[in-house]
Amino acid sequence: MKQLINTNKTFGNEIFIGLECAKEVISGKEFYDCRFESCDFNEAQFLNCEFNNCTFVACDLNNVNVKNSKFLEVEFLDCKIIGVNWTLAYWRGMLLSAPLTFKRCMINSSTFYGLSLEKIIFEGCRAHYVDFREANLNGANFSHSDLRESLFNNSNLTNANFKEAENYDINIKNNIIKNATFCRYEAIRLLSSLDINLID
Repeated sequence: MKQLINTNKTFGNEIFIGLECAKEVISGKEFYDCRFESCDFNEAQFLNCEFNNCTFVACDLNNVNVKNSKFLEVEFLDCKIIGVNWTLAYWRGMLLSAPLTFKRCMINSSTFYGLSLEKIIFEGCRAHYVDFREANLNGANFSHSDLRESLFNNSNLTNANFKEAENYDINIKNNIIKNATFCRYEAIRLLSSLDINLID
């Protein structure tokens, strides 16, 4: 990790395998088309960094601090990313769709409160206690994800995909769900906000 801190500011087309970066401070670095495999960033701090078209595979990013860092078309595969406050990242002027992709990740207790993240992907993820309130998630993909106890309120879920998602609690009166896709057997959960009685 000392190499990242003490040498180049910019890294391009590099592969980092097995970095031990727990609780390290990584400040002012730029990564382009880089790949991180089996790296430990537990409680690390990414301060004023930029990740552009990067991929994280089987990495530990629990409680990472993303303060003022940019993420552009970044993909997380099979990662642990628990307890991350994504609202601290740098989002101003970001017009790209799907700046983040999460596949088969554990993202429990994270927050995306109030962010505009159209077409963001949460595919096959465990997303317990995640805060999606006030977020623009138009076209988001939550397919095959477990959304137990996650929060949706005044969220824009237009065209969102909840195919094979489970354990979501979405009040259809307090969220926009136009043209969203739900599996029939799970969609009955949406009726719980209507104060009606369901019988078999």
